[in-house]
Amino acid sequence: MKISIRNSFAVAIALAALTGACGPSSGKSDGGAHGGTGGGAGGGGGSSAMTCSVQPCGGDVVGNWQATSSCFDSASLADQFAGSCPGETVTNIHFVPSGTLMFGTSGSYTAAVTMSATMDLNFPPSCLNGATCADVNQAEQGIVGMGGIDSVSCVGTSSCTCTMHLTVDVENSTGTYTTAGTQLTLTATSGGNGDNGPYCVQGSTLHLLGLDMTMPMMGKVQSDITFMKQ
Repeated sequence: MKISIRNSFAVAIALAALTGACGPSSGKSDGGAHGGTGGGAGGGGGSSAMTCSVQPCGGDVVGNWQATSSCFDSASLADQFAGSCPGETVTNIHFVPSGTLMFGTSGSYTAAVTMSATMDLNFPPSCLNGATCADVNQAEQGIVGMGGIDSVSCVGTSSCTCTMHLTVDVENSTGTYTTAGTQLTLTATSGGNGDNGPYCVQGSTLHLLGLDMTMPMMGKVQSDITFMKQ
């Protein structure tokens, strides 16, 4: 799956919802969806589930940059999670970016960035509808290989927790770039979708920032992928 760099967090949460939609629906785990919403996101590990503190500031991006870490706003991600049953939650979210960005003095760029993610999808007893966790685990195997989902494994008795591992092909392209104030725009000429959004260079650190553009949080920084200059 190829998406813009700043959308990688939201795409991972959308894939978690897809995992939930393949859970139990009518006493057997037959891949149907309930409808409705659930929520609740947490995180840690390679990413930091907190309010991202870096604000757009612009700066000189010329050079070679290595992806090192990420930050995401857990409340914003929870709002984006639409589970298959009320009470279903996504927790223990870990995001680990990898790859490089290279910006030349002539306005050209090369991007090769991926995002690995791990998260738990939690089905309470009220969402199992008589199915066992083994039933759920069997149903979830049908989405492995879809949209970057590498594996799903479910365990539990009265409730069921499914751990999902996925890899999002964030951006793998070459093209041209421009900066204007605090906005960085990548225009892909080969291999990807490009990217556009706020950024900030602080010393040897490049932050690609994602903003929440919904009310009432308009303009709040909800994600940050960090690169170190090489």
